[in-house]
Amino acid sequence: MFKKNNLPRLAISIYFFFSGLVFSSWVSRIPHIKDEFGFNEAELGGILFMLPLGSIAALPISGWLVQKFSSRVIGLLSILLYTVLLYGIAAADQVFQLSVTLFLFGVVGNFCNIALNAQGLSIQERINKPILSSLHAMWSLGAFVAAAISGWSMKMGYSTDLHFLLVAVLASFVALVLVYLFVDDVVGDDGREQKIFVLPNRSLLLLGIICFCVAMTEGAMADWSSLYYRQVANEMHNVSTAGYTAFAFCMATGRFVGDFFIHRFGHSRVLKFNGGLILTGIVLALTVSIPAVVILGFALVGFGVSSGIPIVYMLSAKNKTMAPAAALAAVSSLGFTGFLIGPPIIGFIAQLTGLRYALTIVALMGLIVWVLSMRVKSGKLS
Repeated sequence: MFKKNNLPRLAISIYFFFSGLVFSSWVSRIPHIKDEFGFNEAELGGILFMLPLGSIAALPISGWLVQKFSSRVIGLLSILLYTVLLYGIAAADQVFQLSVTLFLFGVVGNFCNIALNAQGLSIQERINKPILSSLHAMWSLGAFVAAAISGWSMKMGYSTDLHFLLVAVLASFVALVLVYLFVDDVVGDDGREQKIFVLPNRSLLLLGIICFCVAMTEGAMADWSSLYYRQVANEMHNVSTAGYTAFAFCMATGRFVGDFFIHRFGHSRVLKFNGGLILTGIVLALTVSIPAVVILGFALVGFGVSSGIPIVYMLSAKNKTMAPAAALAAVSSLGFTGFLIGPPIIGFIAQLTGLRYALTIVALMGLIVWVLSMRVKSGKLS
């Protein structure tokens, strides 16, 4: 049984789960939507870019909205709009309509990200126990469940409309029930109104660089790990997700146990260990051309990525110059930029030098995280 004090944590955990479920439900149906509209690869890439474009457009105001109206209100509204837009993707029958819906899906997804992390940090502050890593693990769990549900629904012959409608109704119902368990936000020390556009100070900029490196690593692994593994295994005509599966599974596992290690060893040591794992894992995968070793290397990178962003979010919320939601948005801006530009940069370098050399960028990201983690002292950047 959960104690009364644990109910807010349960509520925000389920919110994170359904946020991952909603997003990954869309991702799992991308091939079907590609076939339905008859897109080629270039056309699909253009359509898919509308989602990150929406996320970027939302970054300047997401923190301000959460501070102005509270993470409880923005969290609920964003989840509800997220589900509506999910169904809107399935209902779109024109390219323009699909493009606009995906753009708005990106906007609302960013609002949801900042609101849920702000609420998680507020709950963490009240119970005086790190929980943000496990909350991100719940998002990953929701993504895994979404993939399983999507596979089952397609096997049963359910349409995308029905699939998305069922997910939307369930997520909306749960969100409406659990929002009453949310807590009041933790505000900045002076309680002053924050500006809509906030430039990060030096400490937040350093946290943003760490977030950039971790997110760039995650994006690179998501887009290129399976292809690299296929090259090493010399199975260019087969589809293999073994490399990415090892990475994603270990990233989710690391997030579930991350809070324990953060509480036991502190932000600095865990972050330094994360950077070391990223560096060691990718070097192992790039230097030993044995499939099993490559999988092991990718697994280490997954563990290295797992706690990085939760730790950065925790530290940014301790910033004294702006409200937690505004600080989250500022750091998240740099992180999301890394996630967005990492894969195409690696693709461009791979075209010139080969994928093995291009992925050495991930090693550089791990090294930067390892070095900057030394500036983290007692829950803040020195």
